Parts: sequence; C-alpha cells; structure tokens
Amino acid sequence: MAEKTTKKTTAAKSTATKTTAAKKSAAAKKTTAAAPRAAATATAPRPAVRKTVTRKRAAATVSHGAAATQAVTGWRRFHRKTKVGVVVSAKQPRTVIVTVERLRKHPMYRKVVRVRKRFAAHDDAGDVREGDLVRIQESRPYSATKRWRVVEVISRLGEAGAAAPRVADVEKALEESEGAAEFLSKPADESDEATEETEA
Repeated sequence: MAEKTTKKTTAAKSTATKTTAAKKSAAAKKTTAAAPRAAATATAPRPAVRKTVTRKRAAATVSHGAAATQAVTGWRRFHRKTKVGVVVSAKQPRTVIVTVERLRKHPMYRKVVRVRKRFAAHDDAGDVREGDLVRIQESRPYSATKRWRVVEVISRLGEAGAAAPRVADVEKALEESEGAAEFLSKPADESDEATEETEA
C-alpha cells in the first residue's frame, strides 16, 4: 500500500515538473517573439490622441464669420431632427399640437399608407395659429410631453388660398389664350337686329 502511494506522489511530482517546464519554455518563446515588437514600438513615435470636442465647445469656438452664417440658417444648427406639419390645436398657452403626415409602405401588403403623428411643440412667440404650416425641431424637454419647438412658420392659414388664382380668372385666361372669345361673342350687327326685334 505504501508503495502505491509513493508511486502516485512521484508520478504527480514528475507531471508537475513537466508542466512548469513547459510553461517556462512557452513564456520564454513569447518574450523572445515580443522583444522585436517592443523595440520597434519604442523607436516609433506614438500616434496623437484625437480629442473629442463636444457640441457646446464647438459652438463656443466658432469664429464670428461662421456665427453670422449660423444665425442666418438658424434651425439647421447641430443637425437636430426637424419635421414639417400642420398645427391642429393652439388652445394651450405657448404650446401647439402639430400633425406630421408621412407615407410608408405596408410591410406585408406593400400598399402605401398615410401615417399621421401628433407632436406637442413649444411656441416661444405665441403667434402660431391653428391651420398654419410650421417646421418643428427636437429640443430639450419643456414638459412631460413637449420635446419639440416651433422654429419657423412656413405659411399662415389662408395665405396660400389668397395667393392662388380664382377659378373664373383661370377659365377666362384659357378662353383668351385659345381664342374662344371670338366664337362666343355675337357679331355687332346680329346683336343690333336682335334688339330691334325685341323692341318691335
């Protein structure tokens, strides 16, 4: 029994020495392979680390000329999302509800469907009325539901209708351009005869 235990312990010691020797030789190989790399990296200059510039810092470092052009563009600053929609409610103070429509294809039936979504937008000036076409831009949270603000009123309610030509004016212009006025008007001598007959 004692012989078996001594054989087991000697076998375990020999395997332990083999594994440690194998580990040492592997470590020696790694260090010799890594030595040329370390020498090459030590002589080569280190690449410059790029600084990340925040948007606020970028806005602060803009020159005066670029600031003037930014003031002209206004809502395009910082690449925030913008949407164009129609104001459907302007009853609350400094808040308007804007409906934005878009077309999307149904994933299964491939039919183009009109999708509407309503956004609560902040109106600083308070001059936006119901029916106006406005551009809204995402911004900081103004309240629990407001994350958009009105940046531009594209057209007021009724402006497009007032500028559009009337149907009667369009028809008259078409008749004149085609020469239909000559055919529709009666000659002068026929109209005189018709008035004389009615008098008699």
